[in-house]
Amino acid sequence: MNRRSLTRPIAQLLASIRCFLALVFFGAVNTEAKPLNVLFISIDDLNDWVGVYGGHPQAKTPHMDRLAARGSLFTNAHCQAPICNPSRVSMISGLLPSKTGIYFLAPGLRGGSAHVDAETMFQYFKRQGYYLTTRGKIFHGKTLEAEQNSFHEIVPASTPAPRPKSRLSSNESKAWDWGAWFEKDEDTKDFQTALWGAKRLQELAKQDQPFFMAVGFSKPHVPLYVPQKWFDLYPQDTLEMPEVLPTDRDQFSDYAKELTFGHIAPKHDWVVEAGEWKPLVQSYLACVSYVDHCVGTLLDGLEKSGAQDNTLIVLWSDHGFHLGEKMHWAKRTLWEESTRVPMMIAGPDLLTNHRTSKPVGLIDIYPTLVDLCSLPPKKGLDGVSLKPLMTTADAAWERPAITTFGPNNHSIRSEHWRYIRYDDGSEELYDHRKDTHERVNLAANPEHRGIVQKLGQWIPEDNAPIPPGSSGSGSPLYTEFEKRSKR
Repeated sequence: MNRRSLTRPIAQLLASIRCFLALVFFGAVNTEAKPLNVLFISIDDLNDWVGVYGGHPQAKTPHMDRLAARGSLFTNAHCQAPICNPSRVSMISGLLPSKTGIYFLAPGLRGGSAHVDAETMFQYFKRQGYYLTTRGKIFHGKTLEAEQNSFHEIVPASTPAPRPKSRLSSNESKAWDWGAWFEKDEDTKDFQTALWGAKRLQELAKQDQPFFMAVGFSKPHVPLYVPQKWFDLYPQDTLEMPEVLPTDRDQFSDYAKELTFGHIAPKHDWVVEAGEWKPLVQSYLACVSYVDHCVGTLLDGLEKSGAQDNTLIVLWSDHGFHLGEKMHWAKRTLWEESTRVPMMIAGPDLLTNHRTSKPVGLIDIYPTLVDLCSLPPKKGLDGVSLKPLMTTADAAWERPAITTFGPNNHSIRSEHWRYIRYDDGSEELYDHRKDTHERVNLAANPEHRGIVQKLGQWIPEDNAPIPPGSSGSGSPLYTEFEKRSKR
């Protein structure tokens, strides 16, 4: 056998080895999971009047319903503060209001007496190499101006058209009004934001860098203006109204009443006597269906982008909303109508069409996204990852949801119970298995002291003082809060 006949098999063997190694190497490269993108959707003042939640039997929300079918629906999710600013500060910073001292409409994120240097969710993802872009209401007020370094791209929302004259009397809130306004969706701020988001998603999907898009919709926050076609979905003559009983306030302490009913908002008696209850409920539902259409536009844009299978979608609202229940309007309560929020999360390798009644909070979104995106754990957060609840149908869960409204006023929501303790020591306890409307206060019942003690262990022991510049707009108790915090 000559040398050529010997070297040929060796060369073939070496070539085969090189080919095998190349396949292994490139196979490993190609199968390496790409970082997940995040589509973060905030909706202002949205309660459970969403189809899949069943809060109102006539609510029409096909797009949020289809998002829920794609992932996990948290049916027992709650905000950490029942008012815009502290709820958003808490969720974005991952810290409870009792730690930051941000309890009311002001100051913003960096105005708290503690944790003013907290790394927000957006700053963290940016530090991990994500491209951050945002448009619409994510922060409250002017906070975004102080958070410029959290994003690569901040797109201002459009300026709305001038408002018509409010129908409210001089002694009611001028922020409130309702009725058909604007000729078409394209004239509205939220739909313009949705169109931007749908287009921008298709552009971002072409980049190699993972993206985190935060989109904030302002409806159904007042004023409740949307085009007439959304009102046509809810004729007043067939509209179902919330159930209200004249005894709904009987179980509340004087302190609870002063805290809750003293702020500026339409009073229930005025709404009823003026014949505006049905128009208000109709307007709210119209705005819910309108914002659902905005969500659908955004989801369609993600699907067209081709990035849908590699993107986490989280949809949430900053707090609930009363529409006459307990003879109350808007938020600022520690009861179910105000603390409960829609929350949905969908993404690859997660359960689909899944519902869980375990108590969770907006505070858990930050650590959950960090976990699902396989990023280094973020230390110092008050929430925990919800991944077990989205990957295991019957996952064990022992934590309740905590909601705070002003220092030393806390609600603890477990799977079946709500326990409230106010600053004056008054208490409320409701069994949601029998009393979903929270009308029978069991706190003084001796046989339920064990439940009170068990849930009371979750009440924050320390409450950060109210920082200078706080604004609660309304009740004299807010002034009293400030006095106490300066003592």
